[in-house]
Amino acid sequence: MIGCFGKVPASADFISLNGAMPEVCEFDLWLQTSLGRMQMREDWRELFDELPVCFFSYRSRNGQWLLGGFISSRDASGRRYPFMVFQSIKVGSSDPFINPHTLCELFAGQIKPLLMQGAQGADIEQIFARLRTMRLWTSKDLDLYRRVHEKFLMDFNLRDVSRPLRHSYPEFGTQSGLASLYKLRKAMSDNEPAAISLPLPAESGLKRPMADLWCTLLSRLRGKTGMPDVSVLVDSFMRPGLLCFPSRGNNEMYRMLTGIAAPEDRYNLLDPLLEPTSAASLVLPADHLALNDFIERFVSARDEQ
Repeated sequence: MIGCFGKVPASADFISLNGAMPEVCEFDLWLQTSLGRMQMREDWRELFDELPVCFFSYRSRNGQWLLGGFISSRDASGRRYPFMVFQSIKVGSSDPFINPHTLCELFAGQIKPLLMQGAQGADIEQIFARLRTMRLWTSKDLDLYRRVHEKFLMDFNLRDVSRPLRHSYPEFGTQSGLASLYKLRKAMSDNEPAAISLPLPAESGLKRPMADLWCTLLSRLRGKTGMPDVSVLVDSFMRPGLLCFPSRGNNEMYRMLTGIAAPEDRYNLLDPLLEPTSAASLVLPADHLALNDFIERFVSARDEQ
């Protein structure tokens, strides 16, 4: 089901289209709690207003996945709150969901203008009408985009994704970045880790496949299949990024987005390692291997270092 929820300048109160679904209410509460964590700062409104459009993948407690996007907005009285557009889907437990961001590519392109129009004061009934005409995903879509992502993992190697990453993030180093990721394995298997920030290439054709690749690597290092409970693609033009929350119990999303999260509450893949020599000691699989082979060897070697 497709819908929207939140605040827009054209209304004095919350607006909603299919916003009463349990998974939407649950995600909205997660956003509320996260936003509340930021409101202790006097400048939280300015920080909130400056955020780019974001796209999310959220696994609810009832098993539904909620995918969509949100934008910083406000109501007619100026009260800040995000405006979101979403689509809810059910994925069979026998088929791990491995590519939410790739699946969402076309949908994201459709809803981004609507998010921006809503936040700029467009007539909400026009947005409702546009959402009602959108086609829902079917099992054929899930299968098609799964195969698209699997082809990406077969056709690309580490070199192919590292070069575009360095264009957006010159400070990114493949060896140190993957060593930093590798270091997370113990924290992720022992307890609920902090929110994780990862770089994405600005190149449109690689941004979403890379987001799903990061999610896959994190899940495999954690010893699980499928996606983290929550992931947020930050659609910044030159330096896009991905925030991963292995547990929906983490409420640091807005503090992460605005850069005010405390060091102990976040893990940034671009931060220098506390022990730089540990990066050199990690022997990576060959970078010419297809990404699916690289993942298997990278994860299976975790207890051999």
